[in-house]
This record gives sequence, structure tokens and C-alpha cells, in this order.
Amino acid sequence: MATAVSAIGGQPHEVDGVKRPQRGYEKLTERLNDFIVNGKFSAGSRLPSERALAEQFAVSRSSVREAIRTLAEKGLLESRHGDGTYVCTPDMTPLQSALLAAVDVESKQFDHAMEFRRIFGPVIAILAAARCTPDQLNKLKLITCDQQRRILREEDDGDLDAAFHLALAEATGNPLFVEMMRLVNEYYAKGRTPELRDLEWKNWSVTTHLMIIDAIERKEPESCREIMQKHLETVVEKHLFGTMRDK
Repeated sequence: MATAVSAIGGQPHEVDGVKRPQRGYEKLTERLNDFIVNGKFSAGSRLPSERALAEQFAVSRSSVREAIRTLAEKGLLESRHGDGTYVCTPDMTPLQSALLAAVDVESKQFDHAMEFRRIFGPVIAILAAARCTPDQLNKLKLITCDQQRRILREEDDGDLDAAFHLALAEATGNPLFVEMMRLVNEYYAKGRTPELRDLEWKNWSVTTHLMIIDAIERKEPESCREIMQKHLETVVEKHLFGTMRDK
């Protein structure tokens, strides 16, 4: 089997013959079935809010909104402005299928983004620690401070999390890393929505950012790499898109 030695600690990274992790649906289908049975939905029943559905099934609100819109166009659901969404048929199979499809799309995007980030994230961290200018370091600090303020006000900080990683790429001095990170941030946006990031996750994110800043300030590229690698491994392990996998 062919392998490639990556720049992240010199460890071999298997390439050929290894498939990406496949998303299972046993857990999710069980949640959906419980949701339908416990909800006792019938024609005229009101669905939970978009946010509640998103949190229940580990998918972004935009995907829930799109699923509802599609089913409303088919006459299976009715969206009433200012009053929520109502069931037009007691058969909830179409809603289940729509949510499964939404999770499938977002989960694959998560897998693609994390596969990329686990390869290039530690490399970016090494170069940033070696090349970061004082102004770039101050920018990283300001972003993290703003992120902390958002969390204290119980506001969404997803855009600042993305901004931190973009600023880190800028600190490499390589415009290609900057453009790649900008593209990844755009592609991965749904993975940073509020319903997928609870308070514990947000605080953990800030703590990791502070550790990265400290490693940069001490000019320790290897330490910065290790922190980033552990950070990305934890994202894969703990993120809702990851925990929805069947074991």
C-alpha cells in the first residue's frame, strides 16, 4: 500500500486503498423515528422550530429550512408566516428522507473539509509560528478577544473562529494558503453554525486559539503544530457531524 509522509510530524499518511469514513444512519434514523412517534404528528400538527429541528438532528438551520421549503412546495408541509410550519399529511416519511439527505450533504462537506484541514492545518501552524509579524500576532489576539466577548454575551462566534484560521494562514506569508483557507471557510460554513456549537465547544475553541497564540509568541513552531493537530483531531472526534457516525 502506498503511503505519503506528511509534514505533520513526519507520520505516514495512508493514501491508496483507504476509503474516507462512511457516514452511518442508524443513530440518526433512530432519532427520527423517536421524534415522529413521540410527536404523534397528524394533519394540522405544528412542527418544532427550525432551530429545534437543527439541534435535534445535528444539521444546520439552513438545511432544515431548505428541507421544509421543498416539502412545502410538494404540499406535504405548510409554512405560515409568523406562525411556524404545519403538517399537511400524517405520513412523515418525506420529512425523514429530506432531513437524512440534508445530513448526508453536510456530513460529506464536513469530512472533505476536515480531511483537507488535517493535512494543511499543522503545516500552516508551523509556518505561522516561524513567520508571524507583530501586527499579525496582534490581529490573532484581537480576533480571540472578540470571540471571548461574543461568548460572554451568548452570541454566535462562528465567523470569528473562521477569521482566526484565516488570519493564521495570512501569518504564513504565503498567499496560496490564504486563498485555500478562505475557500475552506466558505465550504465549511455550515459546520460553524450556532446549533452545532454549544457553550462548552465555544470555550474550548477559544482556549485552543490562546494556546496557538502563546506558541507563536514563543516562536515554537513544533509546539504550534502539535496544538493544531490535536485541535483538528478533537474537532473530528467531538463535532456533531462526527458523533452522528454509527459505531
